[in-house]
Amino acid sequence: MNTQNEALLVQEIVPRIRGSLRNAAQVGADDTAELTQDGIAIAASILASAEARGKQVSAGNVAFYATRLVRSGRRSGGQSTTDAMAPRTQITGRSRVMSLEEPVKCEEGSDEPLVLGEVLASEAEDPFATGARNLDWQAFTETLDELARTILQCLADERPLLEVAHAAGVSRSTIQNHKNRLTAAVQAFMGPELMQELQRPPQWRINVRAVREKLACRYARALA
Repeated sequence: MNTQNEALLVQEIVPRIRGSLRNAAQVGADDTAELTQDGIAIAASILASAEARGKQVSAGNVAFYATRLVRSGRRSGGQSTTDAMAPRTQITGRSRVMSLEEPVKCEEGSDEPLVLGEVLASEAEDPFATGARNLDWQAFTETLDELARTILQCLADERPLLEVAHAAGVSRSTIQNHKNRLTAAVQAFMGPELMQELQRPPQWRINVRAVREKLACRYARALA
């Protein structure tokens, strides 16, 4: 871009774009500053294209078309009517982006609303953590004898240990001693924090709770 067009962009086009987009409708995560930046970038590309073709354009026309493109959903990085997050897709009504903090209903007996993120999020553990624990568990069971594996399977099936005692031909107290030693062996192999990790809620729920508590504290301080 030559010096004349650079001066035209900075001195005449940019102020027009800023004024035109000051009250522009925002889509999704857009804000006025980002819309203005996209408008300036689009105006610069229009000027560069006109210069390459040897055409003269006015500041008013460039600002008008750049602003119109931004309002229609065009961005400096391109435009799409198939990407659900793209502004133009949302403007045409083909998609709608909602916040995960959007309340869907209030739980009975609770003042805290149930938000969209809690409805969509899975309560299941992270698959990577489950897979890593399964590998550790497989390595641990390989160190056990047949009786210990039988006790573990009995506990997993929620069957009484008395069945194992009858099958192995030993007393109930002997099986209980094996169970106690097995518990200690699991904690020694997996680490003392094993039970805490198993009872720990999903990380996304911890993050949501922390954000809500922070906002509640901030609101309480504002009222004090």
